[in-house]
Amino acid sequence: MKTIEITDYLACEQALKENPLRQALYDEAEIVMDRVLVTLHGEEHRRRRLVEMRVFRRDFFRRYEQEVIPGIVDAVLKNYPKGSSADLVDLGYRCLVYLAITFAGLDRQDGSREEVDTLVKMLRLFGVSATLGQAIDRDKEAARREIRAAVAEFDRRFFTPSCERRQTLIDQAKRGEISADDLPMDVLTVCLQSQTELGLDRDGLLREVAFYFLAGAHTSVHSLGHIVHHLLEWSAGHNGARAALEADPTLVQKFVHESFRLHPSSPVAVRIALEPVNFLDSQRAEPGDKVVISLRGANRSVERFGADADQFNPYREMKPGVEETGITFGRGMHVCLGRNLAAGLLATNGGSTQQFGMLTYLAHRLLCRGIAADTARQAKLDQAISRETWAFYPVVFTR
Repeated sequence: MKTIEITDYLACEQALKENPLRQALYDEAEIVMDRVLVTLHGEEHRRRRLVEMRVFRRDFFRRYEQEVIPGIVDAVLKNYPKGSSADLVDLGYRCLVYLAITFAGLDRQDGSREEVDTLVKMLRLFGVSATLGQAIDRDKEAARREIRAAVAEFDRRFFTPSCERRQTLIDQAKRGEISADDLPMDVLTVCLQSQTELGLDRDGLLREVAFYFLAGAHTSVHSLGHIVHHLLEWSAGHNGARAALEADPTLVQKFVHESFRLHPSSPVAVRIALEPVNFLDSQRAEPGDKVVISLRGANRSVERFGADADQFNPYREMKPGVEETGITFGRGMHVCLGRNLAAGLLATNGGSTQQFGMLTYLAHRLLCRGIAADTARQAKLDQAISRETWAFYPVVFTR
């Protein structure tokens, strides 16, 4: 058995689409991610994805962008008046945890600050689970004990009551007491409706919802750190840039997409070959071989993105067929279902299809609130994992 590393852009795209390669990035994240959508393979993955795609319809993204996201962001930012300071990482968690529970299908139970603190703590620990395979300086067994305790509390405080309420509503809809249109549109509801079809037992359903809770916020929090960092650096180095960005969320979205290109949530995707596979870069995988796909390397391809491919340039001219975000959101069976929710969708040919996405909306609101780097405190990258993420990013609000 050998390890194959792929860095060529086209070969990386191909590898992500190859069905004989199974997902292996989360093999050490079994507490939260055993047999969830992102770790399933083949027909079982296809069937579950088709069920869960019912949530991610065009009207879902439109409603979240127009109704849900603004309310969540404004409710959180009101806690940061002019002159206050914050850790951008913590602020991001507090914004995005609400969004995550909403589409995962979790109900808040008492609306208290302690409850939010608990949800954020759980989200951080579930994030530790997802990145155990990339941990550098961490006691993994101690981490697993903490994660198991967090999952048990998540089950008791949030999953069980949310599951019971949705099952009651589903039963009422079956009896004709309420309309099917009155059911919540979230992952837990559609999975409960198709639980027998999908072969999901209770523990599997718990992990699936916990995974969506994690996926809905964890990576976006760290993407937000990179986005804001680039926005502030660019504004400091270019006269008039800040005013232009505040005036135009479409321009902010270009910055968001360029940041996603440079900083994929994981620098690599990892697969295990189930069958022989020949790659476009002339390498070949045999069954059992580990295939490491360099998303970060591919996204900095000079051939695809130009001579300054490793630099931040939101105004770069894209070649036909090359996405602004590169292959950050994946390809093939594991392409990100929530891509439009996170990054939005650029309008094409002057059309009206543009969606800004939650990170563009949040970054633009932060700019309009006068967010600036807190020079009295030092930002720090997370040294505990091989992913490029901010552990602490101090900011102040000047408005």
